[in-house]
Amino acid sequence: MTIAELMKKVSMTPMNKLFDKDITGGLVTDMVSDVMKTGQAGHLWVTVQTNKKVIAAANLVDIAAVVITQGKKVDADVLEAADKVEITILSTPMASWDFVGQTYALGLHSES
Repeated sequence: MTIAELMKKVSMTPMNKLFDKDITGGLVTDMVSDVMKTGQAGHLWVTVQTNKKVIAAANLVDIAAVVITQGKKVDADVLEAADKVEITILSTPMASWDFVGQTYALGLHSES
């Protein structure tokens, strides 16, 4: 499933440019170190964190997109950094738990 396909099925809004990549799985964490340890290329990262460290970690492991839950806002400098490394930042008003439940029901599972 691609990011654009998922956006048609789950309530999300792109906060920066849409880089439509394939999603191969995912992880839910608010700890950057978890992403660096267990994240994999193509994963969807679900978090409430909105700082530049998110972009650095996502880029390090080639995360497909970052989903910011609970409707949290992201500063413009973070979005600019995401554009430079072609990582889409998506926003959803849902809680992380609810968002992951919906994506799991759609068949997005993770091997890690």
